[in-house]
Order: sequence, then C-alpha cells, then structure tokens
Amino acid sequence: MKDLLNSEMMPAPTPDLQGEPRRRRPAAWPGWRVARRFPLLNIGMVLAAVVILASLLAPWITPYPEDAGAVIHPDLVLEPPSFAHWFGTDAVGRDVFTRVLFGGRVSIAIVVGVLLISAVIGLSIGLAAGFFGGWLDAILMRVTDVFLAFPALLLAVALAAMLSASAVNAALAIAFTWWPWYARLARGQAASIRRQGYADAAIVLGAGRARLLIRHLLPNASTAVFVQMSLDAAGIILTAATLSYLGLGAQDPIPEWGLMVAQGQPLATTAWWVITFPGLAILVTAVAFNFIGDGLQNVFDPKRGRS
Repeated sequence: MKDLLNSEMMPAPTPDLQGEPRRRRPAAWPGWRVARRFPLLNIGMVLAAVVILASLLAPWITPYPEDAGAVIHPDLVLEPPSFAHWFGTDAVGRDVFTRVLFGGRVSIAIVVGVLLISAVIGLSIGLAAGFFGGWLDAILMRVTDVFLAFPALLLAVALAAMLSASAVNAALAIAFTWWPWYARLARGQAASIRRQGYADAAIVLGAGRARLLIRHLLPNASTAVFVQMSLDAAGIILTAATLSYLGLGAQDPIPEWGLMVAQGQPLATTAWWVITFPGLAILVTAVAFNFIGDGLQNVFDPKRGRS
C-alpha cells in the first residue's frame, strides 16, 4: 500500500515525442567564438604560419637550395619568372624563390632573438622598478626615458654603424633599442599589481620578494608583454630589413630580404622580379604579424572585447 501511494504521488515522466531521450547540445569550442569575432587574427595566423613553415622547410621544398649560398650561375643571369625559376634569377644567376624562402629563416631568427633579449631586459628592469619603487624606480625609469627620447630606427642605425655589419650585430642593435617599451609596460603592470590586496597578503603570509616577483607579478605582467611582442614583430622585421638595405645588417651571400631589395634596386626597371618578391615577403610577413598583434590585443582587452 505504501509503495502504491508513493508511485501515485510521484510525477509522471514527460514522454519524448521522438521516442528517444533528449541529449544536451555540446558546447561550442571557445576558440570558435574568437575566430568568428576576430577574423583578422585568423588571417594573420594563417599567413604567419605559411611564412614560418615555408622558411623552416626551405631546404626540402626549394628546387635549388645551393643558391642560398655563394654559388653563381653566369649562364642564368636575370632570367624572368618561369616554371624552372618561379621568381626568376638575380644578377648572378641565383634562384630568387630559393633565396626568399631562406631569407625568411634569417628574418624569423632576428625577430625571435630581438624579442627574447628585449623582453628579458625590459621585464627585469620594469618589474624591479614597479615592485621596489622609490629611488630605484626613479633611476631605472629615467634611464628608460633617455632611450625612449630617440627614435628606435635612428638609434639602431647608429649602434649598427659602430659594429661590424652582420645579421647578429643588427639583431643586437635592434634589441638594445627595443627593451624600453617592455620596461615601461612591465613597470606599470608591476606597480598596479603591487598595490592590490593579494600581494600584501602574500607578504604577510611569509612569501619572499623573489617568490612574489616570480609567482605573482611575472605571470600577471606576461599577458600584456606577450601581446606587445606580437605587435612588435612586424616593426622588428621592417627595422632589420632597413639595416640590411643600408648595408648595416646581413651581408651577401646571406639571403636576407632587405639586402635582396637593395641588390635589386638598380635593376628595378629591367628585372622587376629581383626586387618585387623580397619586398612582397616583407610586406606579407609584416601585415601578418600586425593582424596577429591587433587581434590578440582585442582578445585580451576586456573593453575592446565587449565592443
């Protein structure tokens, strides 16, 4: 009797019109929302991926990998684009397509090196200034202001001119002028985080300064620095190409886009392909990283993300 009453009091199950239990709709992949809201970010990532992969795989996908070195082909001088040489040949008969792909390796290596050196120096100075404050903050920020007072390109040209012309020295010259932006950014992030309650709570609980810097300040400042690095990649590529174009960067026979443009400039009216394809490589890569940087800035900026 008790079981009968309980069964009558229980609500009847809702019948399924289709005869099958309802299934919960799977949640959409979070990245798909970002992809739909920021299409330029996707375009930039695709272009950058193509450039990076083509450069890394250059020894295996180029038809004449030896043309990335000092070899010359007097019988193939300034041949126009064809099935044998997709981008034509240069003034000494080397395949331009091969040298453009290998030149991407040089540009990518410069970008990675400059970003790593600049970020390490800038983060160290900025976090120290924002965390400790006082006289240390004043000294470090005044030194940073001195570097920011000069245009980065002009200062990089001056530093590269004092060194021997090479891709490595060009990267060092750029990095020496690029770190102040990261120092300013990290200092602002560190000063803001330092004033928040959880930083004081960590100190009260016995966390040392080094632990607070590494476990709290550095992770919170890294997002803004990462976005800034993606924005700076395009500027570094253009600056490195400018130094090589002026003869202060990579030297022949190293395939570097700015150097290839300089070598093809006298032939612009007679052999347009020698200057056009390296210039397009610079343009496409710079645009790709600009799209990525702007897209990441929109993703991580709450105000832009709601607009």
